[in-house]
Amino acid sequence: MRSLTLGLFCLLCCDAVRVDPSDRRRPRPSVLSRGRNDSAVQSNSVESLCKGKPLDFVFIIDSSRSVRPSDYEKVKIFITNILAFLDVGPEATRVGLLQYGSVVQNEFSLNTYSRKADVERAVKAMDHLASGTMTGLAIQYTMETAFTEPEGARPADMHIPRIAMIVTDGRPQDTVEEVAAQARQAGIQIFAIGVGRVDMNTLRAIGSEPHSEHVYLVANFSQIETLTSVFQSNLCGGTDLCSVMDHQCDHLCVSTPASYMCRCRKGYTLNSDGKTCRTEDPCDVMDHGCAHICANVPGVPGYECRCRLGYELSEDARTCRKIDYCDLGNHGCQHDCVSSPESYICRCTRGYVLNLDGKTCSKIDRCALGDHGCEHECVNTEDVFFCKCREGYIIRPDNKTCKKLDPCSLGNHGCEHDCVNTEDSFVCRCREGYKLRPDNRTCKKAVCGDGVMDLVFVIDGSKSLGPANFELVKKFVNGIVDSLDVSGTGTHVGLLQYSSKVRTEFILGQYSSGRDINRAVSQMQYMGRGSMTGAALHHMFEHSFSAKEGARPDIPRVSIVFTDGRSQDDVSKWATKAKDAGITIYALGVGKAIEEELREIASEPDDKHLYYAEDFSNMGEITDKLKSRICKEKPSPQDMCKCENVMLFQRQVNEQLRRLTQNIDVVSKRMETLENQLGHK
Repeated sequence: MRSLTLGLFCLLCCDAVRVDPSDRRRPRPSVLSRGRNDSAVQSNSVESLCKGKPLDFVFIIDSSRSVRPSDYEKVKIFITNILAFLDVGPEATRVGLLQYGSVVQNEFSLNTYSRKADVERAVKAMDHLASGTMTGLAIQYTMETAFTEPEGARPADMHIPRIAMIVTDGRPQDTVEEVAAQARQAGIQIFAIGVGRVDMNTLRAIGSEPHSEHVYLVANFSQIETLTSVFQSNLCGGTDLCSVMDHQCDHLCVSTPASYMCRCRKGYTLNSDGKTCRTEDPCDVMDHGCAHICANVPGVPGYECRCRLGYELSEDARTCRKIDYCDLGNHGCQHDCVSSPESYICRCTRGYVLNLDGKTCSKIDRCALGDHGCEHECVNTEDVFFCKCREGYIIRPDNKTCKKLDPCSLGNHGCEHDCVNTEDSFVCRCREGYKLRPDNRTCKKAVCGDGVMDLVFVIDGSKSLGPANFELVKKFVNGIVDSLDVSGTGTHVGLLQYSSKVRTEFILGQYSSGRDINRAVSQMQYMGRGSMTGAALHHMFEHSFSAKEGARPDIPRVSIVFTDGRSQDDVSKWATKAKDAGITIYALGVGKAIEEELREIASEPDDKHLYYAEDFSNMGEITDKLKSRICKEKPSPQDMCKCENVMLFQRQVNEQLRRLTQNIDVVSKRMETLENQLGHK
């Protein structure tokens, strides 16, 4: 309370000296509006007021878009008015300035200018940033950069007051409380000036205490000039409070323009109470360079480096090296010595065990331990053991049990691929994709060529498919063709592409080799229009399997229908006709294909004739399944004959039943007429 009362008294006295009663009746012009002679008078007056008061002074100016250009110019005038009563010079007051918006822009540092005129010229030349309001970022820059010795701040031990004056007109877009507190703790005295709708709590969080001397709020930029005389009194006038107050500083008291602060002598640091001092912990504040432990020495300024257990300090008194107890040469280990943090231990090489004396080693007889698990014989080696079988037996994969020698192991079985032992002999087997030849030894590649068929592809070329996916469909077709025995007497292949129309790419028997078909498929042009699957099935049924287009009598007929979406016409009618005519249909759908349509197209059962993939990346898997199914279930000519005979018989029976039903209807009507005639009689 005593401090506050004395401070208020000083302010009142300074105001009484600064304002002449006769001047109260007329407005006082700003410093910039005075003439050259008046400026000289003012300069002399201020020089006497600020004599012997060197400062490190940094302006922090809000240059956000909310500050209008005209108001920005008023801020520049206010800065120039403050400069008017400061004694600017390298050994007097040093001035720096930064402005901020979304970023911080340093206009000039504390060591940039040594003359007041140069500072004023730089202030007038400033350009408005007109961006955000990152006040916290600006305070952080001031603390970490602006008040550093490279930027012109004088060393802390010179006790030159560090003053920051913030002028802002809006709410910060970042937090200011923590960084402002850090800046004040670092010895920066902060004056916070708010203009307009600035939150007073925000200004108090920024400014130093007492807030009555460091925090100011004016209604608009026109009124900011009224603060000039207040800051002139705070910065240049006042009493040396350290000499008149019971400051209670433990070491040193340093007067500031509006208050005082306690400082500590070298080797000490200020406590949180801001008054008492404690001895600095060199290990905390210095780059001690100790590799392990930094220890303060009681009663002696400084520190010493120490090492953890099992290490010793090197000659540089900072780094540590591991103590190798084994190098001392007195360990007595028979085999190996291994250092530990506090001592050493002896170890034995592989195949040996450490004796009870902890130093000597004995060879391990692993077979004698009885847990080797060998069925026949156990044989010790230098460091392990292995199992051995008696003559006529060989070791099993578990390397412990034995089995009787097998014929395949003799190497004269003659199997081209794999030899498989049986109970008393062996058999030859082929790897996947091959089958055994009649000699039961050699293998041949398995192809879907043991039967013959007429195969017609019905391929969707609609717009929804797209050119890239159409190329994948062509690869799919060629993949199926490669698995077939295509020849003049073997399998024949034809292909339809459909969109809004149906186009025959090539008919059955047009090509007599798989290579020619592959070439024809690769040269197919994408149609890219509608999706008339029903029309394609109609064409396949009535034309593709006709003798005119190469279909052969008594040869199984198979069709693979590919689609990627809903058909624009009915598929059921012509799919049913084709299946009733003995054509086996495999339906393959991808992407947006409709399952109900696929079931109507595919032969029964569905699980063998219907395939679906969510996208074209799964086409390869479906291709393999479809090739396997076609090869396995391709009907032989004999089966087709049996099937056609059964179907013919069924059609004949259905026709006889139809005629019988008609005759029954005729008889029923005649009986009804006869009954009516008898009833009338």
